[in-house]
Amino acid sequence: MKKALAVAGILALSITPTASFTDHIEPRNNQIRRSGNLAHTNLSGARLNGANLTGADLSGARLNGADLFRADLNRADLFRADLRDARMFGANLRDANLKFADLSGANLIYAILNGADLNGAKISGADLSYSILNGADLSGADLTGADLSAAIMSGVNLNGADLFRADLRDARMSDVSLSGARLNGANLTGADLSGADLNGANLTGADLSGADLNGADLSGAIMSGINANNLRGCPSFLPSGWVCENNSLIQR
Repeated sequence: MKKALAVAGILALSITPTASFTDHIEPRNNQIRRSGNLAHTNLSGARLNGANLTGADLSGARLNGADLFRADLNRADLFRADLRDARMFGANLRDANLKFADLSGANLIYAILNGADLNGAKISGADLSYSILNGADLSGADLTGADLSAAIMSGVNLNGADLFRADLRDARMSDVSLSGARLNGANLTGADLSGADLNGANLTGADLSGADLNGADLSGAIMSGINANNLRGCPSFLPSGWVCENNSLIQR
């Protein structure tokens, strides 16, 4: 009898439905905390302004339209999280994992993203003006139409990133790596690109007027239709046939 009951129990467990990681269940209130496990939860439109989510696991979570105003997400795991149109003004995202996250249309004005991993993230149309991204990894990220004006992003990895028609006016981008990046039609007026690696970047139709290109590497860059007058510094390397004269880039 006992053996029969044990077998029945095992069978019951084997057929009892359980929530999967793709269910995006509603989290309990006690889970929304520092180092909380919120993986694959549904927080769409949630009011999390000022929340302390340091080190929290939000991988795969739905946070589209959520209010994360000045939230603390230091070292949080947001791998493949849905953050479309999220309000993240002034949020702390230092060293956060945002690989392949969707931040399309998000408000990241004044957000702190130092050391964050945004490799392959979708950030098209997002507002990152005045944000701080020193040392962040944005390689392969989609930043088409993003606003990065006056952003502080020294030493950022933007290799292979798509910055088509991005707004980078007055951005501080010293020593950034933009090798192979797409910058077609980007607005880089007044940007600090001193020491930047733009080798092989596509700058077709980009506006670099008033930019600082001192020591930058533009070898192999595509520069048709570029506007590069009144520069504050000349690059160290240019594609064949291009020169820097009178603080302007000229094709001969």
